[in-house]
Amino acid sequence: MIENIIFSKIIVDDYEKLTDIMTRAFNEDTSMHTKLKEDGPKGYNDGSLIKKLNENIRNTSMKILYKNEVVGAYTIYEGDNETFYLDMLFIDPNYKNKSLGKLTWQHVEETYRTAKKWNVETPEYSKRNHYFYREKCGFILTGEKIYEDGEKSYVFEKQF
Repeated sequence: MIENIIFSKIIVDDYEKLTDIMTRAFNEDTSMHTKLKEDGPKGYNDGSLIKKLNENIRNTSMKILYKNEVVGAYTIYEGDNETFYLDMLFIDPNYKNKSLGKLTWQHVEETYRTAKKWNVETPEYSKRNHYFYREKCGFILTGEKIYEDGEKSYVFEKQF
């Protein structure tokens, strides 16, 4: 256990709580960096995204407990050639500035020691995420994606 943090498999009973946290986390990030008050990936605010991520057999989805309170979650999946993907990481905005994101990432790296490369994708506008992945976790910006709806995201990579 790292500084009162426990990581545990997500179960169906967690979906409602995690959807609430995910909704607040994405909406805070969106309102901080755009003119919108709320936005996020499809299904982030109705429970379908956390369900989809957790029930995909290729994924490993874990909830983050801090002092026995659920405060976030992450989802990992393994690709080819020892490349891993951080599909989702979110922390309750009420628990920001406690280094929970950084401590979670340290846990992920320790858990997945066989990884030779990590990839993560985050919205173009999300400057706080860019800083976190670059400065706190050691990722480098390697590309960008533009989706059909015009939304743009940045791809970050970390190699070992």
